[in-house]
Amino acid sequence: MSEPKPNRIRGRVIDSGDQLSKKLLFSFIVILALSMSLVPYSIDPFLPAFPDISTYFGVPNGTVQASLTGVTVGLALGQLIIGPLSDAFGRRPLILLATVGFGLSAVMAFFAPNFETFLGLRFAMGFFAAGADVVSRAIVRDLYRGQRMQSVLAKIFLIQSLSPIIGPIVGAQVTQAGNWQAIFLIFGLGGIVLSLFSSRLLIETLPVSRRRSSTPLGLARGYLAVLRDRVYIGLLIYGAFQISALFAYLNNVPFLFQNGFGLSPSEFGFWIAANSLASYIGVQVGAYAARHIKGQWLLALYSSIGVCIGAGLFLTAGSGLVVAEAFFMLQLFIFGAGITTIPTIALYNHGSEAGTAASLLGVVNFATASLVSIVYGFMNTQDTRDIGILIGLLFVVSLASLMLITRPWKVPDLRTGG
Repeated sequence: MSEPKPNRIRGRVIDSGDQLSKKLLFSFIVILALSMSLVPYSIDPFLPAFPDISTYFGVPNGTVQASLTGVTVGLALGQLIIGPLSDAFGRRPLILLATVGFGLSAVMAFFAPNFETFLGLRFAMGFFAAGADVVSRAIVRDLYRGQRMQSVLAKIFLIQSLSPIIGPIVGAQVTQAGNWQAIFLIFGLGGIVLSLFSSRLLIETLPVSRRRSSTPLGLARGYLAVLRDRVYIGLLIYGAFQISALFAYLNNVPFLFQNGFGLSPSEFGFWIAANSLASYIGVQVGAYAARHIKGQWLLALYSSIGVCIGAGLFLTAGSGLVVAEAFFMLQLFIFGAGITTIPTIALYNHGSEAGTAASLLGVVNFATASLVSIVYGFMNTQDTRDIGILIGLLFVVSLASLMLITRPWKVPDLRTGG
């Protein structure tokens, strides 16, 4: 298959992965992986800098945590708005808007003169990062479904899953050097470069004939179509509480590790990267396991392990860094293991509204995480007792939604689909 010239990319439309050459498929995988990396890059690199940000702006630690809540609100709204718009106007223009918007917001945060401006720009980073993520997932669903979709997602996450490893390391080293603001400049310029490559290489994947009406009624019909799906609803709740457990970890470990366990920013960055490596391994293990075991039952196993993790953190509070790390590493592993299975099952029957379906998954994820963040200010971050209770409860709800609403025994075997 001949490669399209860059100046012909803009007008070309494809609707199946079979229309991509190996070279162009590789380009798609890299671009989509980097676009989906903008969500962790809007969070992870800045975690080691939390204490320095607090000192720089002269605000309490809890207020700095609010900046992460601002990101999660931005993530929710970005998916709510950009996902459905991509169903109406196409994937390519929306992903270009999202990547350049993230880059510019991050660069502007480098120059933020006060905490209020900083918080607003952190919101914008989350908003555009979410847009890039949700459109990327919709593009994969446009081209594939079932097992083939999960296989391509696994390849994407092979690259994307490096971002939670790279982010904390870069953030820790820059923070250790004494200029935490430079983190924003580094990732902001990266977002702008990504938008330029996307403009040259990314082909539209949603033909005009499959697009939804851009009227409010047309967009609303997309939401109604996915909300009638019981399997989707159960996974919607499952994913929301699973990611809320992840955000509980992300919000509390900067203070637990650096204040409770006395780690330096670089030491903290090392352990965050180690946990992210566990997630990276989990992605590949989960994708492999899903070829041999029904994905819905794997999800039940992961959430059951999550309940045990919460109980373990509670029961071993005060045991020190190594014990806490073992549980957090396992939590990140099961998060990675389920990350391709959830969208593969949830989006299987929603090709014509893939942007809306993917966006609603993200909206509920991050809206739930934002609501859960209310309890962070009341938690003791000197040991793992409180975070253990919270993580355990979140996984209990996640498991209950899967068993009572999705009902795994009624979900067909999707390994032969697509």
